[in-house]
Amino acid sequence: MDVSPRVSPDFANQLAVTLLLTGVIAATYGFGVYLFPVVLPQMKQDIGFNYAQAGYITAARQMANVAMALLSGIAAARFGAARVVLVATALSALDLTGLAFAHNTWMMGFALVTLNACAAATWVPMMALIAPLIDERHRAKAIGVIGSGTNFGVLLNGLMVPALLASWGWRSVWLVTAMLTTVLSAVMVLMFKRFRRASATPPRQFKSPGLRPMLAKKFLLVYGIAVLCGFAGVPFITYFSAYSHDDLHLGLDVTAHAWALVGLVGVVSGLVLGMIGDMHGSPDRNGRTQRDGMRAALVSAGVLLLCASLIAASRPGGYALMVAAVAFGFSFFPIFGLLHAYVGKTSAPALAALVCGICEAAFGVGGALGNVMGGLCKALFGSFQPVYGLASGASVILIGLSFLVPSTRRDTPVCRSGLANSQ
Repeated sequence: MDVSPRVSPDFANQLAVTLLLTGVIAATYGFGVYLFPVVLPQMKQDIGFNYAQAGYITAARQMANVAMALLSGIAAARFGAARVVLVATALSALDLTGLAFAHNTWMMGFALVTLNACAAATWVPMMALIAPLIDERHRAKAIGVIGSGTNFGVLLNGLMVPALLASWGWRSVWLVTAMLTTVLSAVMVLMFKRFRRASATPPRQFKSPGLRPMLAKKFLLVYGIAVLCGFAGVPFITYFSAYSHDDLHLGLDVTAHAWALVGLVGVVSGLVLGMIGDMHGSPDRNGRTQRDGMRAALVSAGVLLLCASLIAASRPGGYALMVAAVAFGFSFFPIFGLLHAYVGKTSAPALAALVCGICEAAFGVGGALGNVMGGLCKALFGSFQPVYGLASGASVILIGLSFLVPSTRRDTPVCRSGLANSQ
């Protein structure tokens, strides 16, 4: 039941793959990963844990993301990328159901950690599916839309959470998202079967490209950007609701509207920055590219992340918080897709899948460190405000590294890969 690069790369198939994978990211990241910060204050009051414990749990989630990011590429090579994505999505539905019935910190923590692991197991193998199926001229746009699946989930969170919390409490939130993810898993089974019937050529075996290509300068810059993105962005969103509620004393409706703005803006931000990323620069007389779309997109995302962090660090009011939410929605989530698109444009799919795994692991390390620092800041200073100051500093360094990223021109064309359906 595996998606194959042999499926005809016409518009209908490319659109179907893009929409399906967008839904997967919406469920595993939008619901599975980024729903917890929305209901964190209510769960804290009901279950009885402190923000330091929440910081350690979210750090453990990021470490699970690191481990699974590294393992999922190997699993995709052994069992097939589509199988890994499908199993991880189905397990996410089970974890979401478990959270609906969690009654203690340990049970909650276990479900949240495994949710992060499942999210990584869906995102990392996608490069092996996307690269052979999506035309290179549109790959950044497609990956941008897929990465924006997180924002579709966040948008749904902002729209449905207030009503569910008011009517049935936070447990109903997890239960409804579990039901939606279960339906998505069933749709995936049907679509993967259809794609498999369209296949005819036997799969090719995956061959590891070795360690040296994965440590090329351009990829080291990508890993650095991923670490800084995690350090700045993950605690920003993890403590966003708690910061606005506990420190800024803003109402639940303000926080919910801010979350909805993050999701709404993010719905289009991946496509917009992906369109910029797909633009090709104009070579000068020496043949060097003066302007590169991918570099411009990464710098733009970094600048917006810096703006969001600075606004949040200034203890904003309700309207300024909305501006920060818009800037954050236009920056943080698209960076995932931009980094993966850059890797896909500059390397063969087999190498790209492994590099994206390391990139996701680097992001997880940065996010874990940021979450621990966030919990400690609250414990030591009684406020989350220092978290956003640290995020501002990390964003400045991120922008600097983005300027150093080489252009997306390759010496050799990308080959089609059988990684997606290796047995």
